[in-house]
Amino acid sequence: MIYDLIIIGGGPGGATAAKIGAEGGANVCLLEAADERRYKCCAGGIPVTNEDFTPIPRNVGEREITGGVLVTPDSGPMIFDTTGEKDKGYCMFRTDFDNFLLNLAHDAGAYVMYGFRAKGIEIAKFGDVIVKGTQEFRSKCVILANGMGGTQLQRSIGMEVPPIVNGIQAEFDIPESVVDEQFGNQVWEFFNPALINHGIAWAFPKREAVSIGVLGKNVKFTHFESFLQNPIIKDKIAGRKMKIFNGRKVWAAPIPDRMIAKPFRDRVMIVGDACGTADPILYEGIYQARLSGKLAAEVFLQALEEGDFGEASLSQYYDLLLTYLYEEGLRYSYKFHELLYHSGLIDKIIEAAYLIAQEDPEVMKSMICLFTGTQTRKQIWKVLMSRKWKLLKHLGIRNGFHLLPALLRSLRI
Repeated sequence: MIYDLIIIGGGPGGATAAKIGAEGGANVCLLEAADERRYKCCAGGIPVTNEDFTPIPRNVGEREITGGVLVTPDSGPMIFDTTGEKDKGYCMFRTDFDNFLLNLAHDAGAYVMYGFRAKGIEIAKFGDVIVKGTQEFRSKCVILANGMGGTQLQRSIGMEVPPIVNGIQAEFDIPESVVDEQFGNQVWEFFNPALINHGIAWAFPKREAVSIGVLGKNVKFTHFESFLQNPIIKDKIAGRKMKIFNGRKVWAAPIPDRMIAKPFRDRVMIVGDACGTADPILYEGIYQARLSGKLAAEVFLQALEEGDFGEASLSQYYDLLLTYLYEEGLRYSYKFHELLYHSGLIDKIIEAAYLIAQEDPEVMKSMICLFTGTQTRKQIWKVLMSRKWKLLKHLGIRNGFHLLPALLRSLRI
């Protein structure tokens, strides 16, 4: 059977693209390599901005999040409480969230096939796209939404793959009443360059579990073990066991560090992590994946109507990414990334910004929105830069001097 559109990958970007494509009247096939309801290594923080696409059922959201806690070696907990409904979010298992999105795609009319791993893609010069595995599927166009697990597939058709950082995580089985007491409805973020000089650590509470992990360049299991000895974490999880999924307790996953330069070619578009759309501050990527999936599906539907899936036609997808994802968002995330992760002062910057926020409601709001996404990264950057001299003053002469090169580089991005 020849489909109008094949989507490879059933994560948030692929599922969103499948739903929109099917709702637009296209014959859509989504191929997911894993089995139904597979475990996904992800902290599971879902900003409420995801409801821009679809409402999040409360039975899928394991725990409503109403604040955040920042911890550095010298300061913390530094507590943020949200006030507006849009500033809230959810922590949930990606198993449940992804299954919810795939069911929406199926209900819209997309054919969803589990357990199919694409081994190759053949693009005819004037014809169909053939996706090869244990069987062959044909379509007029393909959307790659296979995360960082499909890099070989991307390279095989001459497409760039994003640079990566590594994440390592386990889920700790903890009674709901204890999660309430020890973690509350807050996400916990740890910034310690002595542990991870290009990354973060976290504890994200769910209903009866807490996701604990580390992320960064060249992160190894030893970094994860060291984080479990952090006094705050060690005390909160004393005596608790890790949950087991598919026979494993500890999971690892590659995460993109930057968006690729050209996420399209004739008959192919790339979305989500495979495209490198994750935000490189806290490395949240679900909203960005869904937005890129939505944009790709809309471009596909226009191409289907016009009967043109050539590179020039699909280049509109990249134009839309620049407009809706990069110019107001990722561009400024890369500025923050340079300032935080390439200065060696991430903990000092967080501490100084928090001190300023205690006396400056606008800075406090922007720091909250750094987590919730309810202001654009551009807006948050402008607020911080308008206080850059205050920031340098709080850092002190020595740290301020060391920050200047990274600050200058960030301004050039």
